[in-house]
Amino acid sequence: MSDPQNPEILGYVEPSAEELSARKKRNFAIAASLFGFVTLVFFTMLYRLGVFA
Repeated sequence: MSDPQNPEILGYVEPSAEELSARKKRNFAIAASLFGFVTLVFFTMLYRLGVFA
C-alpha cells in the first residue's frame, strides 16, 4: 500500500522547459478558442433576440 504523504510518484518524469512552454501555448490557444466560441454564441443570441434591430 502506498503512503499518501509520500510526494514521490513512481514513473513521474519532470517535463522539460520545451514541454512546459508548449503546454503553456497550447493552454492559451484552447482558452482563446473557448472565449471566442462563447463570445460568438453570446452575440448570436443577442442578434436573434432582436437587440441589434
